[in-house]
Amino acid sequence: MRQKLAKYFPIILCLAIAYGLVFYLSIKQHTPLQDVEALDSSDVKRGAEGGEEANGPFDETLTISSGDTLAGILERLGIPRTQAHEAIEALATVYNPKDLKVDQEIYVIYDTQVEGEGYDLKFLRIRTDLENDIELVRTGGGLFQATKYKKELKHAYVEVEGDIKVSLYVDALRAGASPKMLYDMIKAFSYDVDFQRDIQPGTTFSLFYDTYKDEESGLERAGELLSARLVIEDKPYEIFRFQPPGGVPGFYTSKGEAIQKALLRTPIDGARINSGFGNRKHPIQGYTKMHTGVDFGAPKGTPIMAAGDGVVERCNHFGGYGNYICIRHNGNTKTAYAHLSRYAKGVSRGGKVRQGQIIGYVGTTGNSTGPHLHFELIQNGKRVNPKKVTQLPKSKLLGTALTKYKSFITKIEKIKTDLKKPEMRLKADSNSIPASLGGA
Repeated sequence: MRQKLAKYFPIILCLAIAYGLVFYLSIKQHTPLQDVEALDSSDVKRGAEGGEEANGPFDETLTISSGDTLAGILERLGIPRTQAHEAIEALATVYNPKDLKVDQEIYVIYDTQVEGEGYDLKFLRIRTDLENDIELVRTGGGLFQATKYKKELKHAYVEVEGDIKVSLYVDALRAGASPKMLYDMIKAFSYDVDFQRDIQPGTTFSLFYDTYKDEESGLERAGELLSARLVIEDKPYEIFRFQPPGGVPGFYTSKGEAIQKALLRTPIDGARINSGFGNRKHPIQGYTKMHTGVDFGAPKGTPIMAAGDGVVERCNHFGGYGNYICIRHNGNTKTAYAHLSRYAKGVSRGGKVRQGQIIGYVGTTGNSTGPHLHFELIQNGKRVNPKKVTQLPKSKLLGTALTKYKSFITKIEKIKTDLKKPEMRLKADSNSIPASLGGA
């Protein structure tokens, strides 16, 4: 047995040595790789702190947060306080730094000081709105110079159309309509359309308006609602925005009748009618009582509009009405608004209001079981049903004004037709703006 082991011992020894060598080499190859990676990482870090990569100039886009000031932002960058003050003084010649808003962006370029441990501000740009930029440049003499630039925006036209499946608001936004243009459309049609009762699934809509776009940032804003159309139970309602000679812009029907009437039929957007005019069982007192207005159910804080031009006769807490506003219009007509959560800024007794102006917000003050607007129409001292009062348009275009209006409608319809042609979609520009929009 010992002779056999002695015979195989050299072979076993060689295998053990070979196995140990392989194991050693594998460890040796792996360990230095980690060391190299760690070394490279530390070398890069040191290079970023003290090598060429740390040299300026630097550029950053900063976003304004709540409580920020321009002086504070510059000082956080390492700009000396004296230099920051000089920059702000120069900037103030064309822009008030106090007008900075949360989430507004500032683009800055700064560089390492030749002498000193801070940084020198070289350039600053503030976009005040879509159309204007403010630029601050440090000249060769070390002085700052501020300039206001008006950006060139691309003018175009947009038509949004569709069918109502949920509501005008929801379906128009889904179709891509501008919220502002949609609000203008609802406000304009409120004279003739009851948005709580008339609008049903199957109603079709279209909005046509112009837009202005900054191609550099991609930001866009809507201009003016030029025309709008609703088809309710096969009955079309169509309006166009037109400025008659010597007058102010307004909306007119295709026949040239002004759509603005003495009073809005609906002083609140997107509300539902909870209770109509007439006898009902009072929800709090529990017995049948005359309901002298119309209740519009809406979330607390929903804006309430003045139904017409007039003077605020009352604006205070008024018994069961809670926070209450009464507006005196032309003649012997008044409108009242009750259960408000609060009044709009600037609305007070004796003040004048314009039709469509926000006067307050939906609440549940006074005798109320939930957020809603109680709206009353008072004629000759008697409360009447707002839904049964019909009023004629204020005015109608005649003669030369009507002729120009018909020509204006033709231009609008041509632009809308061209937009539907693929080859014409990119050709609508500011040169196609009908002259009537800019004045008589």
